[in-house]
Amino acid sequence: MILTISQFEISVKMFAEKNVTNPDQHLRAWIAQRCGIAEEAVVSYAILHRSLDARRKPDIRLIYTLRVTVRDDVPISEDEHVVVSAPQPEQTHRLYHLTKSASVPTHPLIVGSGPAGLMAAYLLALHGCKPVILDRGYDVERRHADIRRFHQTRDLNPESNYLFGEGGAGTFSDGKLYTRIKDDRIRFVLEAYVAARAPHRILYDHHPHIGSDILPLMCKRLRKQIEAWGGIFRWGAAVEDILMRNNRCAGVMLTNGERLDAPVTIIGCGHSARSLIQRIAAHGVAHRLKDFQLGCRIEHPQHLIDRTQYGWMPPRAILGAAEYTLTSRPPETLSLANVTTFCMCPGGEIIAATSDDGQLCTNGMSRFRRSGAFANAGLIVNQFASDFDSAAAAFSFLEDLERRAFLAGAGDSLEQAYRCPAQSAAAFARGEIGLQTRQTSYHFGLTPARLDQILPKRTTAALQYALPYFERVIRGFLSSGTLIGVETRVSSPVRFERHPETLESSLPGLYLAGEGAGYAGGITSAALDGLRIAETILTGKPPYKNDGDTSKK
Repeated sequence: MILTISQFEISVKMFAEKNVTNPDQHLRAWIAQRCGIAEEAVVSYAILHRSLDARRKPDIRLIYTLRVTVRDDVPISEDEHVVVSAPQPEQTHRLYHLTKSASVPTHPLIVGSGPAGLMAAYLLALHGCKPVILDRGYDVERRHADIRRFHQTRDLNPESNYLFGEGGAGTFSDGKLYTRIKDDRIRFVLEAYVAARAPHRILYDHHPHIGSDILPLMCKRLRKQIEAWGGIFRWGAAVEDILMRNNRCAGVMLTNGERLDAPVTIIGCGHSARSLIQRIAAHGVAHRLKDFQLGCRIEHPQHLIDRTQYGWMPPRAILGAAEYTLTSRPPETLSLANVTTFCMCPGGEIIAATSDDGQLCTNGMSRFRRSGAFANAGLIVNQFASDFDSAAAAFSFLEDLERRAFLAGAGDSLEQAYRCPAQSAAAFARGEIGLQTRQTSYHFGLTPARLDQILPKRTTAALQYALPYFERVIRGFLSSGTLIGVETRVSSPVRFERHPETLESSLPGLYLAGEGAGYAGGITSAALDGLRIAETILTGKPPYKNDGDTSKK
């Protein structure tokens, strides 16, 4: 990664105190300090300009302009004097050269700045549509501050947290980008991410990820690019309802009563925007219930996973923290559900991914280097759509689980709010209370609890069968594992119907994208869904189908 640092001032007294006789050759430590990174992350630097400032005698200063090369895997927070030169895409991908229809909309509304909304906005802005992007949360700087305050005070901001705000829930995650989908748009997405400061290696890694330390910076640069193309972002703009006129979606109404008209509305909210999803469904926009997943998190010492997966302990810098993917498929005669590991975060941490007071849900995140002491993953079980008679019933079921988890962790104590109920995996499998260790990556701490009684009976039975099987695959998985919280925000129980050629919902002018619409299950699939909708709006044609990379053609 290449940086340009301007107005870089260093007092001559500091060089004198260190007996430095040639300052130009000893700038590495000061560069690292200025950028907030380790000194070894500074690969090289070149001096572009140097001047002397003696106006404040005896505080004489050297002022540099530098070109600096740093490792790709370190987060650099830019300001007016520290600018990252990210490689721009070659613009050979077909999405740069679309043949647009005669009725391309100007100022389309996009609700949600998660992967679906962000990439829809990116493509529409690239082609001159000047989209307006609304998000109930805030930009990453404000969001960071609100999460830090949550950690310090246990006072949750329902509009700015691990789920809501710039980049959506994926901003504070492991940033996994791998998907089973074969689509030529994936290359477009990855190149856009690299141009926005994601590590270059995501273009070739088999299991690419970005990390929660780099994701916020990437989202910010994507926003800046969209704004440079004429897009507009509005934060703290929670959408309460859609506007309808002449049997068509005419825009949205915000919770403050403001009405925003638009020629086209794309709603790319995540499935945590439960009230908005239910409001749209209540309008009669065609939808159906679908199966969804829930479960809990399991956490282990990362060294246990490394040793079992690698067979020895190689240097972490060479291979990184080990991952795993496990699935339990019981015999049909047992009438038990499958259990699958989900969102495995090596070297990561468990977070309180909730947006509502008095409710608690877990998720996992990790930084790019995955250097933490713990590994965690969701253990999820399929829930049948046939068990519910409406979207409201399915969401109410999930919210009840989250309330029970919150109470099991915190009890009646405000001082213990957002503590997580936890149970040793072995105790869970035996159906008894027990917590072998309270050492955890989870910030608010653990409370011994009966997760086997909080989770639905069918889910508990499936997990109790799966855990001994997983122990046979990864030794220590059961005996050294801790089950933590409930994982209730894995996927949406609702899917909105679409016109097969226009991708519109049953309400003309309204497009529903990503996880909240029931068409995605992760960062990449949501981004692809947003791109497909934007492409169809731009071209006026059915979505282009291609199962390969355009670079091969």
